[in-house]
Amino acid sequence: MFEAPPEILSNSIILTHLATATLSLIIGTAVLMLKKGTILHKALGRTWVGLMLYTAISSFWIGDKFSWIHGISIWVIIGICIALYAIRYMKRPKAIRIHSGFMIGNYIGLWSAAIPAALTEGRLTHQILFG
Repeated sequence: MFEAPPEILSNSIILTHLATATLSLIIGTAVLMLKKGTILHKALGRTWVGLMLYTAISSFWIGDKFSWIHGISIWVIIGICIALYAIRYMKRPKAIRIHSGFMIGNYIGLWSAAIPAALTEGRLTHQILFG
């Protein structure tokens, strides 16, 4: 059975960060599999962007020092802003290429943070998955 220290379980930033990151993995996969440009793609994409931004921003309140994961968080925020700007204000097909490139890059970045978090002993994600 999973047993985390009470100070972790009572920390709403860590718990919501973990929840939004997990939802981002699931919704991000769905968005990438959907036909692009549809209402569902756009709706789930907007949801994914919100989840990703919360996950990235909340990471700065977790831990007591800056790490490589915080570097990914900065890049996620920048990448999402560029992707949204491209799809909203740039001319196609360049806009689509830039938008999809940055969104796929952010999705890969999400996995590059999630996998070490899950496999590193002592981290909450590892404790949840492996006890």
